[in-house]
Amino acid sequence: MGKLSAFLKPAPAGRTKEVFLDRFTDEEGNPVPIVVKCISAEENEAISRRCTDKEGKLDNIMYGNQIIVACVVEPDLRDSELCAYYGVIDPNMVPGRMFSVGEKQIISGAIFDINDINMAQEKLAKAKNS
Repeated sequence: MGKLSAFLKPAPAGRTKEVFLDRFTDEEGNPVPIVVKCISAEENEAISRRCTDKEGKLDNIMYGNQIIVACVVEPDLRDSELCAYYGVIDPNMVPGRMFSVGEKQIISGAIFDINDINMAQEKLAKAKNS
């Protein structure tokens, strides 16, 4: 098999990472993790297509919210009780109501990390500077 075997690895989709935000605690005041997962490139592409208009312009806010909903495992942002609490029917509206601006950035950062987006951007920047 030689070099080909180096590329026969399972996709990283499904890996998880815990994120702790000060505001989310249990009844005893212990922090409760928000669990984010890695999604496949195929899932990301589907989200990107849904968030792109006919002129090819990506709606960054819609994309960001849909990525958060797709990647947050715990709590399940699609849960009907959670949606009802935040007064929405569409789960993609939950991140904007559940998280503060800073919390949403922290969650997005964790999603970028677990999905290797930060690493990809760093490698691209390094390659451009070489």
